[in-house]
Amino acid sequence: MNKILILRAHEDALRTAEKLRQFGFDSIVSPVIKIHATHAKAPTANCDALIASSAKAFETADDLERFLHLPMHAVGAKTALSARNKGFEPEIVAGNAEAILPLLLQKYPKPTHFLYLAGRDRQSFLEDGLRQAGHIITLFEVYKAEAAQSMTQEAENLLRENQLAAALHYSKRSVEIFIQLAATAQLTANLSNIDHFALSKDVARPLELMQLSPYVADKPNETQLLKLTVETLQKRL
Repeated sequence: MNKILILRAHEDALRTAEKLRQFGFDSIVSPVIKIHATHAKAPTANCDALIASSAKAFETADDLERFLHLPMHAVGAKTALSARNKGFEPEIVAGNAEAILPLLLQKYPKPTHFLYLAGRDRQSFLEDGLRQAGHIITLFEVYKAEAAQSMTQEAENLLRENQLAAALHYSKRSVEIFIQLAATAQLTANLSNIDHFALSKDVARPLELMQLSPYVADKPNETQLLKLTVETLQKRL
């Protein structure tokens, strides 16, 4: 059975690989993004609420204790879990920025000062939507994502030899990096020989531009992504 390529950050990829193993699928880990803490100093502004859109924010941030008194809202169940591990009690939890924005606007009808735990490379939908509604956003950029310079040699060899069954894609930026790495290795044509599974429509967009016809999870979470992947590949066994 050909392997499934996991392209997310190393520790997350190992957890995904174990989940796939429990479903009977072998995988190979080749992170295209490496996460690093910025060690940025916490803002001193007096904020009314805290929002975070990635578990990485709590895994990399320093000095969050001073914000434990703030109402906290999370994009994604994993982000909420990481927040709880740091002592926060998330109030609003939604699967993506598009889902949480109207909930925040409903809860905060008057101008509110949000502290946003974020990465340096991020989609601006949430902060733009809050600002357009009259809210204030103070950014606390606690992590950065650096692109890998190449795939692992094993991943590159399997892609070249058409021995990959599928690739899992978790972010738009990681897809763009993967496509570039494949081009650098002169393997662009080989991308059409594997199935691509994307966490969301936004993640799938660069793949669609390459006419790779990605499968897209019904909801933007790993449970749905793996369910789609396993069910699709099992039909071909």
